[in-house]
Amino acid sequence: MSQTKLLCVLHRSPPAHGAAQVGDFIASSDTLQTKFICKFITIKSSDTIQDIGKINLKKIYLVLELYIKILWNLLVFRPHKLYFTASIKSVAFYRDVLLSTLWKCYKLFKPLDIYYHYHTKGVNNFISTANYKKSLTRFFLNDVNLILLSPMLEDDFNNVATYQHTYFLPNGVEDHHTQKSFTNYIQNKDFSSMNILYLSNMIKSKGYFEVLKLAKTFQNTKMHFHFAGGWQNENDEVEFFNYIQDNHLQDNITFHGFVNGTQKQKLFENSHVFLFPTRYPNEAFPLSVLEAFSYGLPILATDEASIPYIVNKDTGVLIKEFSELEEKLQYVITTLVNKKSSEICRKRYLENFSLKRFEENLVSLLKENR
Repeated sequence: MSQTKLLCVLHRSPPAHGAAQVGDFIASSDTLQTKFICKFITIKSSDTIQDIGKINLKKIYLVLELYIKILWNLLVFRPHKLYFTASIKSVAFYRDVLLSTLWKCYKLFKPLDIYYHYHTKGVNNFISTANYKKSLTRFFLNDVNLILLSPMLEDDFNNVATYQHTYFLPNGVEDHHTQKSFTNYIQNKDFSSMNILYLSNMIKSKGYFEVLKLAKTFQNTKMHFHFAGGWQNENDEVEFFNYIQDNHLQDNITFHGFVNGTQKQKLFENSHVFLFPTRYPNEAFPLSVLEAFSYGLPILATDEASIPYIVNKDTGVLIKEFSELEEKLQYVITTLVNKKSSEICRKRYLENFSLKRFEENLVSLLKENR
């Protein structure tokens, strides 16, 4: 029996958002390329987080280029399965609808299993603003399979149920420790002071300003607050540093900017609590929370999107209101910041959110016969 051909059309870095990080791993997966004959096409659109959702001549050219690449691979490669990183709204959604006409036409002449992988949420909000958006979304989803990050996101598609099957594929992140190195790192970790970490894009709705205000509350304690991430706009950046200056928080806060590689690893290793009070409208399955688990950090976060699926009572605390942050941070520090809790957080990562687990689940999902 001939090997199945898989065409993957997916986001890759830059910019370094969640979908792109997952796309980078899929495109480099040796296991996937062993199980399937793979072709990869990168969805090129935005160079930075700030460019997402904007229209320019370069993006129009890139859409035309992408259209031609997909058409060529459908005609010449002739895949049996197609994996596509789908967008929910904005210009990217209309681009995806246009591209989908290619594989919908192809499927009229040759069997094709189609999988749309969603890394965000917001379908219901998008279609509720106009009937034509609902019709286009139903057309786009017709006769395809959905890959969602957790069961908590399934309700988002209730009003556009023209798809076939739904599969759940939790994200995974890279492991920077062996079990031996992790044990050594935890045994030697200093718990006498508290480093509180916020690491994500510096988008206000993701909660960094709530963490900033919390730093003011704990100004005269041994807590030090660390922020890392890229800015969405200059005004937010100016406001952030003005707040630090006006409230004399220079000794309590360190801003690291966008971090990666060794710098990011050291930042996680030197931290004690990961703080993520997000209310970002498109939040779905934050990779930064998984990364925190991989370093044994307990989580204090909002009950947004799939976070309650990721964080349980042994690995963190979830809040409904920002007013709970002060009390719950103190609770996390007194009950979950210790070596035993670090090992529990690490175990949850290894059993559920490692790249190995993600890879195994993805291959199993794509190999199913229908």
